[in-house]
Order: sequence, then C-alpha cells, then structure tokens
Amino acid sequence: MNLVRKRFSLREIMNVVRKGFSLIEIMIVVLIIGVLMAGAFGGMRYLQRVRVQTTRSKLAAVDQMLEQFNVTVGEYPTDLQELVDGPSKPQLQRRWGEALAEEDELRDSWGNEFVFTVQPKGSRPPYELFSIGSKGDSQIFSPRSQEVS
Repeated sequence: MNLVRKRFSLREIMNVVRKGFSLIEIMIVVLIIGVLMAGAFGGMRYLQRVRVQTTRSKLAAVDQMLEQFNVTVGEYPTDLQELVDGPSKPQLQRRWGEALAEEDELRDSWGNEFVFTVQPKGSRPPYELFSIGSKGDSQIFSPRSQEVS
C-alpha cells in the first residue's frame, strides 16, 4: 500500500480550521466604529458652535443696521423688513436713503428669521432682537437686546 503524504501549507490549514472571527478582530472593529462615531459627533458639536457664533455676529450687525435706521429716519422700524424696503410710514420715507440690509442678513445660521419687537419709547433696551436657535428651543439675543438700563 502506497500512501502519499501531501504537505499542506499553513494558509491551507488555517482556512480549514478557521470558521469565524476571533474576539480580537471583533474588538478592533468595534473600536474603529467607536472612533469614527466620536469624530462625527465632535464635528457636529463644532458645527453647532460655529453656527451659534455666526448668528451672534449677524445679530450684532443687525443691531448696527437698526441704529443706523434710527439715526437716519428718527425712529426704529416696526419690523426688520423695513431695513430692506424702507420705512412703512409715508412721512418717514422722505428721509430714507438706500436699503440697509439684504433678506439673507435677517436670518440666522439655520435659516430662521430673527425675532424683532420694538419696546415702548424710552425703554432700555429700545427693542428686543433674538434668534430662536436651531430647533426653536433656545434664544440667542443680540448685544443691544441684553443691555440693562
């Protein structure tokens, strides 16, 4: 009886013996997924902070536009659209020059319109201007709206 012994390579033996993933391989995959998710969430938090800061800057710019409107026309606008279209009161239109703002300047970083309310004459601050934030659950006030008398 002539038996021929075949030599198997280590790779062939491992392919026969190996049927699944080892614990180490699974742990490495879970670790990689965790690192990727942490990076994604960190990026989202950073983006949120950038949007809040951009909104604060836009609110400060709108504060300046409102003050310029007040100096030019003699009173604050009744709504922010007057910064684009001019005063709604006919007697104030003769003092009006050119538009102080464009439509996109009157929106926050999430695309929401700023909330603007004129206070009674002599009140400090003279108006309230703020953003409702990303989901409408927070308020970001303009620097002038935070002044205390």
